[in-house]
Amino acid sequence: LAASALADEPRCNKARHVAGTEKPLPNLESRLEAGEPIRIVALGSSSTEGTPNLSKKDIYPAVLERVLAREVLNPVEILNRGKGGETIAHMLARLDRDVIAEKPDLVIWQLGVNDVLSMDGVESAIADMRVALQRLKDRRIPVVLMDLQVAPMVDRDKDTPVMQAAIAEAARAEGVLHFHRYEIMKNLVSTQAAGMDDLVMSDGLHMTAFGHLCTGTLLAQQIAKSSLMRLAVSRPRE
Repeated sequence: LAASALADEPRCNKARHVAGTEKPLPNLESRLEAGEPIRIVALGSSSTEGTPNLSKKDIYPAVLERVLAREVLNPVEILNRGKGGETIAHMLARLDRDVIAEKPDLVIWQLGVNDVLSMDGVESAIADMRVALQRLKDRRIPVVLMDLQVAPMVDRDKDTPVMQAAIAEAARAEGVLHFHRYEIMKNLVSTQAAGMDDLVMSDGLHMTAFGHLCTGTLLAQQIAKSSLMRLAVSRPRE
């Protein structure tokens, strides 16, 4: 990481305790133990694809790739399959082609915000989410669900708490990792570790480079801890 990014990581880490609970990731565990590379598909909308005013190296999948490789000491490949503006239905339609066909060891699914902003009611989006999760489960592909971002446009939409609750419930029911992006950003603001302007662009929606840095860094830590859980227990101590 660049020196400027490293200097910002302590601010990100102040919200580490709200990032989410770690859960074992046997697929990654076995590859780490064998010293093999890890392939991750990042599925999502503009928070994943990035926006034109940000360098590709500054968006969260690129940050995740760098930090996770540093955490686990194995090669990490992140395939960015984000498409700005997409809803869950759009992502479900391309799930086989853009995700399953890549044979990933893990899928990170950033979802929900465009459904909240473009729909009056998100029941159909929630149903599509469950269909996609079942399809991934049938193929034994582990998943991390990344929820919404804190942003003025998102915070004032009546469907935001409904979607947030649905993502949390889906993660619990399916036993998959849940990355609490919304709580991380809210915590950084409430503790004055960062201002809203540090995290969200002037358009009131998209994350800044710092928002991406915290997302990628804390997600890498969550995945690394999850993939090393059983190894840490099974390995003898000196």
